[in-house]
Amino acid sequence: MRQLCTPKVSLKSNERLSFYIDADEKWKLKSGRWKATVTDIDSKVRYVLRGCACGIEHCMCDAYVYKTLPKLE
Repeated sequence: MRQLCTPKVSLKSNERLSFYIDADEKWKLKSGRWKATVTDIDSKVRYVLRGCACGIEHCMCDAYVYKTLPKLE
């Protein structure tokens, strides 16, 4: 099953990526300060995501792209 993932392009950006990850990877995306590697199902590009503030005071439920890794072959 596919799960939509829409992280910010960078910590300071409001622009977002939109891609699908395997539903089994969704457990990696937690609330709070976290870091996880996920793979775009369609392009096979891997992203290291980190948790960040969503705009609500004391809430860290959003994500941004910390690093982009090479495609899986």
